[in-house]
Amino acid sequence: MSTPSGPSGSPERIVFSDGSTADLVRKEDGWVIDINGVAQSHLGDPGQPPKLASIRWMLAALGDRAPRTAAHLGGALLALPRAVAHRWPSTTQTVVELEPALVELTRSRFPLPAGITMETADARSWLEAHPGSAHDAVVIDIFVGNRIPPAFTSLECMTAARRALSEEGRLVLNSVAGPELLFTRRELATLRTVFEHVAMIVQGSALAGARFGNATLIASASPIDFDAIRAALAGDPSKGALVTDLDPIVDGAGPIRDADQLWSPEPNLPDASAALRLLEQARRAVGTLRTAAD
Repeated sequence: MSTPSGPSGSPERIVFSDGSTADLVRKEDGWVIDINGVAQSHLGDPGQPPKLASIRWMLAALGDRAPRTAAHLGGALLALPRAVAHRWPSTTQTVVELEPALVELTRSRFPLPAGITMETADARSWLEAHPGSAHDAVVIDIFVGNRIPPAFTSLECMTAARRALSEEGRLVLNSVAGPELLFTRRELATLRTVFEHVAMIVQGSALAGARFGNATLIASASPIDFDAIRAALAGDPSKGALVTDLDPIVDGAGPIRDADQLWSPEPNLPDASAALRLLEQARRAVGTLRTAAD
């Protein structure tokens, strides 16, 4: 991987196939893909815990046993697959990414670790085409902008995921905890329709509805080792907690179906883009002064 050295650099614009854009930004501790002011992927020292809490939560959700094979739907800079490769070098991983610009960026600038292959394909179609593949882990981490599209929120999608898993395999979803948990409870209800064992990692403030936040959803046909997940989360600065009693959250909510065309809610986040731009300018100015002083 190309490793940053010195001060942060100017953003590099990435143009996606639909005309939307993102910024690739070099930071002192790694590289970031930024979409609408939100860091969507971060690559740093593989020997250090991932910087983004969502990646650390998904890694914790995989437990403490090395999966033989894992499929990742959604790639970006492959932060989670790289963390898995560092932790479990024997795991064979497939990353399915629809956006050609991200695939090309990753292959050209951030070489893949051993054991990881990338496919350019529609992830939902890929999932439905691989029943019986017996993966030990399937990870769904797909956002369009800052929202999860309907193809990856539905009962039909979760059913296809179960068919692609081994009997003890685990499904991990990068999701959200939005206003009053209206979307989250329906997504949990969807998973519980398909899987016998379901849990969630979330911050207490988001669970209480005090703020919009991330949620990592975990599902399996076989019992999940909750103690291993709690141990992995212990001491995490994000204070993400494993929630296993889901009845009060689901509270009679019904599953999501393809026909509902349900997106995850729009993030209700403060607009910090101006402040972030000023901070980035200040960092570059400090770097320039340090260079001049040397």
